[in-house]
Amino acid sequence: MDMDLFAEQLVKKKKDSGDYLKIVLSIVGALVIIAALGALSAFIPFVGMFLLIIVVGIIYALYLLITSTNMEYEYAFTAGELDVDAVINARRRKRVTSFNINDMEILAHRSSDDFNRYMNNPGLKKIYACTDKNADDLYFAAYTENGNGRLLLFNPNDKILECFRAMAPRKVFLNK
Repeated sequence: MDMDLFAEQLVKKKKDSGDYLKIVLSIVGALVIIAALGALSAFIPFVGMFLLIIVVGIIYALYLLITSTNMEYEYAFTAGELDVDAVINARRRKRVTSFNINDMEILAHRSSDDFNRYMNNPGLKKIYACTDKNADDLYFAAYTENGNGRLLLFNPNDKILECFRAMAPRKVFLNK
């Protein structure tokens, strides 16, 4: 068994309706707050002095919130360990999950007969690190992390899938 297997991949998450709703509600909320502060400044003198600073702060917060919907996931398979990181707007990285192949129960394509059984298991925490929940190339991996059941939904490329198959052929089902 080759312990030096390494593969890396970056996938971009497609914006979904939740992302667009977050953007629209943020813009509407910011406009409401700015309008309310403008109206308040007519009645309370000190608000007008800080209005420009407050508006700039709101616009900056709005920018950060909107750009946080630009999400990519990085998969790094190294010697039997898969690390999944979320890369937010190409400026911030956050570990989503990490597991050793020995802690994995199954890795299979969404067309697998086991997919619905795992998806409907309330004991498994679902981790979506995929381009789209309905993607044709969606795979799932059931594993334990710190004693808790997890179900990773992701879009690994052929190289990452081959690394999994090389290290745990009895747990990997790649037929689509």
